[in-house]
Amino acid sequence: MAPRDTVWLDLLDQPFEQKFYDVNGVRTRTIEAGEGPAIVFLHGGGGHAETWVRNLGPHAPYRRSYAIDMLGHGFTDAPENLHYTTDDIIDHVVRFLDAAGIDKADFCGESFGGRVSGWMAIRYPDRVNKLILNTSGGLPATGDRHQGDVKDLLARSTASLRTGEYEAVKSRMGWLFADPTQVPEEFIHIRQAIYKRPGIQNSLTKLFSQLFDPEEAKKYWLTPERLAGIKAQSLVIWSDHNPIHSWQDAREGFSHIPDVKFHLIKDAAHWPQFEQPEEYNKVQVDFLNGIDSTVDPGLGA
Repeated sequence: MAPRDTVWLDLLDQPFEQKFYDVNGVRTRTIEAGEGPAIVFLHGGGGHAETWVRNLGPHAPYRRSYAIDMLGHGFTDAPENLHYTTDDIIDHVVRFLDAAGIDKADFCGESFGGRVSGWMAIRYPDRVNKLILNTSGGLPATGDRHQGDVKDLLARSTASLRTGEYEAVKSRMGWLFADPTQVPEEFIHIRQAIYKRPGIQNSLTKLFSQLFDPEEAKKYWLTPERLAGIKAQSLVIWSDHNPIHSWQDAREGFSHIPDVKFHLIKDAAHWPQFEQPEEYNKVQVDFLNGIDSTVDPGLGA
């Protein structure tokens, strides 16, 4: 299947809007759709709200869906004076909830957004209803294979951000896909536009330096003891080609959440919500509606 000409085809039959909120002085961008209880979608490190463009529409009949550009990402402001720690990002998400008038929301996070969502559930259980961790970050990266994958991601991320050149950005986007030829051209151009924005080089450089620093990363590992404190009903969605952490890693690591279900999506890498949207949306919407359609092959997969 050839990549689509525009990522917006998935939303053309949906009433959706781009909005900007004043979040404690930080102009914060969202893409929103739907009605009902709130769900907040959080993208990965260096990403942006378009990560969820194939998911907002299918969730719209059941949830008011907010895909936000996190602090220092996308078309949200990137103030120069911040350190862009995970704590800074979490604080911005909490302040966004306040600015948008959201008392409590479901949270769905991909990669770094999963780490942030997990910490939201740990620190602010009164603000989190259900929790979805999609190829989530936060598990320790151990062993030679993991370290090699981390170094590869850091090299691609650094080159993409530093140069903003087409091939470098394409290489970084290709890391997300089981079939890199499926990366939409439009996503490459969106990221090139983002990298030219004021403050983005500074914010993402600071963020990456901490995400890829082993000692700094330990502060935010989702350890068994921390995960055991999550009160939210949780769903872990993984893929068979996810880089860095395998299905077995996820199944073992996140099993410490007291109330958790698992689902494995095949023929996808780090973006199953985009690569296999029909399966992804069905499983997640069912979970939000109290229906279990998960496929969990266990540790033997």
